[in-house]
Amino acid sequence: METYSFAARLTRIEGTYLHYILVIPDDIIEKINKPGRVRVKGTMNGAPFALAIQNLKTGEKYFSIGNPLRRAAKIQLSVPVKVEFHIVDENQLDMPEELTAVLEQDTEGKAVFESLTIGYKRSLIYYITSVKNVDSRVKRAIEIIDKAKHRKLHGQRKTGDE
Repeated sequence: METYSFAARLTRIEGTYLHYILVIPDDIIEKINKPGRVRVKGTMNGAPFALAIQNLKTGEKYFSIGNPLRRAAKIQLSVPVKVEFHIVDENQLDMPEELTAVLEQDTEGKAVFESLTIGYKRSLIYYITSVKNVDSRVKRAIEIIDKAKHRKLHGQRKTGDE
């Protein structure tokens, strides 16, 4: 597994929302040589991250840096950020223990969860793991699977027999 590293400064871009990004150097993008979004894991200033390489309309590739990662990596606008990453299997999910336990006890919920797209699963996992408290993660996992079974998740399609 090849590791890529670079240093870059955080940039703000404005659009519908204000975003903070790190532009990935062209030489690294050329080495990767994969179209579309590429899932990666690595560290920024030593803080772990799992993101996708995204595309600007200008053709540049970047990482979108959210507030939790900015805080964890102590990233500031004027200071270079040390980035190291490697490409990961886009279909591999880091299942939290809390969600795994809920799915092991709920076969209907597991079937519905498995029917979701990989991106949808990833967003639900992020929602569950975005809180530190174990009890809160368990509560979120139970709520998410219950909503999924009743087709009440945002954007989830209803079945024809409901």
